[in-house]
Amino acid sequence: MEKLIAIVQNLVYITDLAETLPFFLCLIFHKKIITKELKVFFVYTILFIFSLFLLLFSIHILKSSSFTLLVIRGIIVTEFSLLSLFYFYIIKNKNKKIVFICAAVFFIIYSIYDYYISIGSDFSYIPLVIECLFFLFVILYYFYEKMQYSVTTPIYQSPDFWISVAFLVYFSGNFFLFLYTKTMSSDPQFKDLYNVIYDSFTIIKDVLLCTAIFVNNHREKEAVHYNIPISFDLDGFKPIKNNY
Repeated sequence: MEKLIAIVQNLVYITDLAETLPFFLCLIFHKKIITKELKVFFVYTILFIFSLFLLLFSIHILKSSSFTLLVIRGIIVTEFSLLSLFYFYIIKNKNKKIVFICAAVFFIIYSIYDYYISIGSDFSYIPLVIECLFFLFVILYYFYEKMQYSVTTPIYQSPDFWISVAFLVYFSGNFFLFLYTKTMSSDPQFKDLYNVIYDSFTIIKDVLLCTAIFVNNHREKEAVHYNIPISFDLDGFKPIKNNY
């Protein structure tokens, strides 16, 4: 039992460290972040790391459960809004605007409502379940749409692909965990199991997000390497000699 507790605690530390990596990599390669969707992702990492430090401050310094729950709610709403904006830029469907605007407004209103009806310090996982389910459909549609359009480069060379894979793994891995947490919370061993599952999928997500940043940096280098200047002089190239 003590060994399991030690493993869980180490996983928590590794997860906290992994959550900061996408931000620092975006900071290092910020000059390569030029597309609208990647700028949204950069803002997401900035706000997420700020929220993470605020959450740790609330838990370990303030030790206020009510403020901690408020911060977590803020993280969920911010994540939903920025991911909606991210997929708004990369999905080509003409109806995307109304879908993402309506979804974001509904989610924000419901999150506020759910926060006020929550009893005491109990945390409601319903907004997390809704977020997971919504973005699972969005990401699957993104992959479906990708198959409908011909691309000049392989899909795995796109940072959008790796970001989508990261959140697909994260949301699909944690969907049933969030769904059954309320009913399983009475089990004393479930807390450790919850931490192991959640931290494992979060670490995988962050590794894939870091992969997306490296892929974007590599893609920008290739674009510069293969860029032929328009002033390139071809007048001297005469493969057929004129003998007449």
